[in-house]
Amino acid sequence: MGPRGFAVFTAVLVFHSPAVGQEIRGRVLDGATDRPVAGALVRLVDDSGSATSVTLADSAGVYRIGVPGAGVFRLSAERLGYTPMETPPLRALTADAVYPLDLLMGPDPVAIQGFTVETRRVSDEQVDRSVRHMVGLSVRSLRFEPIRYDDIQAHIEAGRVLEDLIRWEAGAGLVVRLTTEGTCYGLRGRCLPIYMNGVPVNQLFAGDWPLDLIYTIVIVSPVDGSIIYPSGAILLYSEGWLR
Repeated sequence: MGPRGFAVFTAVLVFHSPAVGQEIRGRVLDGATDRPVAGALVRLVDDSGSATSVTLADSAGVYRIGVPGAGVFRLSAERLGYTPMETPPLRALTADAVYPLDLLMGPDPVAIQGFTVETRRVSDEQVDRSVRHMVGLSVRSLRFEPIRYDDIQAHIEAGRVLEDLIRWEAGAGLVVRLTTEGTCYGLRGRCLPIYMNGVPVNQLFAGDWPLDLIYTIVIVSPVDGSIIYPSGAILLYSEGWLR
C-alpha cells in the first residue's frame, strides 16, 4: 500500500497491556500534506457492517477507539472537506493489544460562501426516509421537529456549540444543563442518551462534537413510542450516514 493510500499500517501488534484493553490508535492525516485532520469522525465497523465504536480525532489528529473483541473490523473516517474513507478489513487477534494505524484522507474541497456549503446536499425527503428507517417512526409523528442542515449551518456561522443549538432549536420541554458527568439533555427529569450515527456517545464528550460533522439532529421523546429508542434519545447524523 503506497504512502497516499487509505491507511498506513505501522505494525500488526505492538504490545500487550491488560490495563489498556484492545484498541486501535493513531492519527488522521491529510493525504496530500500529512497535516492532522482535527475533528474527524472515526468509526469502527464490524464484519456485518454495524458500527461498534465512534470517536473524534483531537486537534493533533490523534484518535483512540476501543475494539470489543477478536474479529474482523474496518475503520472509517469522515470530515467536511475530505472524501470519506474506509480501511481494508482489519483482523483483531487478542483481548489486550494496541494496534497503531494512521488514517489518510484525501482532500475534497467544497465551495463555501460564508458558512453555506455550495454543493449537492441530501434532501429533507431523503433525510426523513432514512430517519424513519433508523427510528421506526415518521418524523412528522415526533414531538420535536428535526433540526435540519440549514439550521445547523446558521449556528455554525454564529459560532455556537451543540449545547446552544439543541437548547435553542428544541424549545420548551428540553432542558440542557452541565453536570459532573457531562452535558445532560433532560426531558421528563432524566438525561436522554446521545447517539452519533447510531453509536452511543459518552456524555462527557457530548458537547464537543463539531457542528460541521452533523447534518441532522433528531430528538426522540419517551412519549413518541419508538420501539428502537423507547426511553428517548438525542440522535446526531452525518450526511454520509443519511445517503
